Amino acid sequence: MKKFLFVLIFSGTVGVTYAQEMSTNSNAFMMFFHAGLGILPDKTSGLTNSSTDYINKLSSGVEWNLQALFRSKKLITGLLYSGYTANGKWEHSLANGKLELCSDKILTTYIAPQLGMNIPVGEYFDIAFNAGIGSMWYSNNSLVYGKERKVRGSAAAANLGVKAVYNITQDFGISFEVGTIQANLYKTHITYHGETIKVNYPEALHLNQFTFSIGLKYSL
Repeated sequence: MKKFLFVLIFSGTVGVTYAQEMSTNSNAFMMFFHAGLGILPDKTSGLTNSSTDYINKLSSGVEWNLQALFRSKKLITGLLYSGYTANGKWEHSLANGKLELCSDKILTTYIAPQLGMNIPVGEYFDIAFNAGIGSMWYSNNSLVYGKERKVRGSAAAANLGVKAVYNITQDFGISFEVGTIQANLYKTHITYHGETIKVNYPEALHLNQFTFSIGLKYSL
């Protein structure tokens, strides 16, 4: 609850900043949408298959993010929403020769207030840095021998991103971003066979991500 209150208060603060800035700068608001590659360098734990090839497969997936940022001169404040997903499946052979399907579908969601800088480089290019501290939610909707299993967890996280922006017009641009999100998950709730249990990890489940994405910028 405290995390959500922090985000709400921060949103109100940057909203006031935005309203003040709009009176002197018609392009104080910037919105970015990016999509690209997400990589989990520490691999992914808690899967239905512990083979190296399968773990490696689910350690890279699709990443996307939406950023609503307010610019006051070079200072940036705002909010970041980021998601990552990867999925895989395999078949397990039973003693009677029957094949049972097993699969994993991983999804992470990250939301955090942002603080950074926007630095013009020449007439058409900008370099932007932004960082924040927020919350990450983790889920794995899996099948274990044909039966559904759901894993849920959340953790505090931090992010850092660097963007290179080419401004096509005053309002529109193309952006390339390299970013990272760092999070450690120490407990999850697992629902299987209609029962939910809490699992504590002696060693953290690392959800660290590196992202490489391209997208659009819109200013007003």
